[in-house]
Amino acid sequence: MQFRTPLSFAIIIVTLASAAPACTQEVVTLHAQTTVSTSGRHFEFATDGPTGPGWSRPDAIARTYIAEDLPALFRRTLRIDSDLPQQTRLSWIFTGPHAGVTVELTNSTVRLLQRSYDSVALSGSGSYPEKITHDDERTYIGHARTLTVIVDAHLSVQVLLNGEPILSQPFVFDLTRQQLMFSGPRKQHLTLSGTLLDERPQDASIHVFPAKIHQAMIGFGGSPSIPAYAHLSENGKRLYWELLRRYNLLIDREYPMGTELKPDLSNADNLNDATPHYYGDNFPNGEVSSFDYMRRTRELGGQVLYEMWALPSWATEAYTPQGKPVLDAWGKPVKTAAKPEVYAHIVTDFCRLAKQHTGAAPEIIGIENEVEQAPEIYAAMTIAVRKALDEAGFSYTKIQMADAPYAWMALGRIADEKRFPKAWSATDFTASHQYDVQQFLANPDLYDDRLKALREAGDGKPFLATEICLNDSHFQEASYRLALQVGQLYQKDLVDADAEMLLYCWLLLDVEQPTFGASRSLLVPDRANGDIPVPSSFQLRILGAYSRHVLKGMHRIEANPANTDLLTAAFTDGTRNTIIMLNRSTSAQRLALDWPDAKLFSMERTSFYSANTETQTPKEIIVAPGEIMTLSNFRAE
Repeated sequence: MQFRTPLSFAIIIVTLASAAPACTQEVVTLHAQTTVSTSGRHFEFATDGPTGPGWSRPDAIARTYIAEDLPALFRRTLRIDSDLPQQTRLSWIFTGPHAGVTVELTNSTVRLLQRSYDSVALSGSGSYPEKITHDDERTYIGHARTLTVIVDAHLSVQVLLNGEPILSQPFVFDLTRQQLMFSGPRKQHLTLSGTLLDERPQDASIHVFPAKIHQAMIGFGGSPSIPAYAHLSENGKRLYWELLRRYNLLIDREYPMGTELKPDLSNADNLNDATPHYYGDNFPNGEVSSFDYMRRTRELGGQVLYEMWALPSWATEAYTPQGKPVLDAWGKPVKTAAKPEVYAHIVTDFCRLAKQHTGAAPEIIGIENEVEQAPEIYAAMTIAVRKALDEAGFSYTKIQMADAPYAWMALGRIADEKRFPKAWSATDFTASHQYDVQQFLANPDLYDDRLKALREAGDGKPFLATEICLNDSHFQEASYRLALQVGQLYQKDLVDADAEMLLYCWLLLDVEQPTFGASRSLLVPDRANGDIPVPSSFQLRILGAYSRHVLKGMHRIEANPANTDLLTAAFTDGTRNTIIMLNRSTSAQRLALDWPDAKLFSMERTSFYSANTETQTPKEIIVAPGEIMTLSNFRAE
């Protein structure tokens, strides 16, 4: 089964981003605003009022600065007491670490513009770097009495007048603070007043059903760049393992050497023979194993998943199918094939070396990573590996199907493997990377059917989400809001696909260009502070909201929230209990939790402002917009 994808959100972004000049849309006639709340912060402006001078605006009217740390997702509304006077403008200015949004309102137009200002590469004619990246304007007729700005989980920013949608733009950055500015002729007495309305929490209930049991968890982790790890200082290595322990990232997905591997595997962990892995102008991150790294993983109670990518030339041969050529997912002929028996010997020899150096063979063998083989070759590889492992005494090592980069492609591979019953019988886990989720990143719910199809296609075999990150250039921003979309994928993997394992792409990556670290890796080396590992972005804390309190052996149990925007997953092993709630709405959620006898005394908050901060659970539980809250009856620190 294969799914074809619609126009991707990335294409929509490209289309809108290409129009930087103001774009005027058709005139809209406003309807009278329905009754709104009156409570909030009052503001008043006068064109001849007090000035707020500064280096770049010596005669500007004093601004109103709002003392609020904005949540990651929000809806904010201004109630305006009267029409704006002619020749005046109200500017609602939202700012964040890398970019800002400004909404400008006059008595006949509303304008929405985005500004990037985090690099001197954006320098223009002004006194500070800034570039307008999106700019739209719309004319209206009527009386503007409320102005609303919404930054939501659909990676957009919207402007409403009198409750009616007027303007919308794609938006991936974080906004943290806001201010109001009024401008007009200084020699006249023109005024404007209004109120920034308060936002109130919604009531939300969740019912947990411990008797409805789903998958048992194996764990969380990813792939280390061994060269990047080797360049850490001794203190950096110590901190690295502390971070893996703190975040419970104890599945080591080995990215072993491929093309340079010798037939006797004598250089399997030789750093000098690492196969280069290139990202832009970054220094190469090699694909090579490290038995010392695997040993340290095991000392923390972790496991190893071994999966080769490119095979050495001595393990492949030309593929000449009988009859019609075999085409890969992109319609190109497959011209190379693995030698199944040779590949099986590589696997078993590596298992012997791993047992010798680390005390155990890998718990799981992945057949091959993101390489197109003919279906009969993959089937022969699976059968040969199972036979070789059993004969070598590694019957406890399980087999994961060959990884595909996209879920829709994984569905095709499952269907192909089922044509070979012995190979399907020898396969213990279905698996997939999930880069096609980026086509739905503005609305991840559209990805649900693919994940459910993966679960159903497995015929009861457990599913592993083996490589997760963002590699589309439009989403390579170190923003919390993008990381939160990946958090939705974790939730959906756990609930829709019954995933037993979640693996990020890289645990550690050595980068020069920071966008590669922010999108592809949880950690990067900080060379300016002693070669220690530091989070590359918000991706680590988002994964930590799930990994820190979901331990090996815990089962997912049924949890039904009344609000579909409060994504929920609950876990227990009979003694330890955890429930995770991701609030993707623009309203805070006041929680009523029905989980008898759970006694969830530990609360962990994950947000733009909180990196997995653990405190005692209060009597009233409120989940902020864009926040992930984890409740447990044990502490992870």
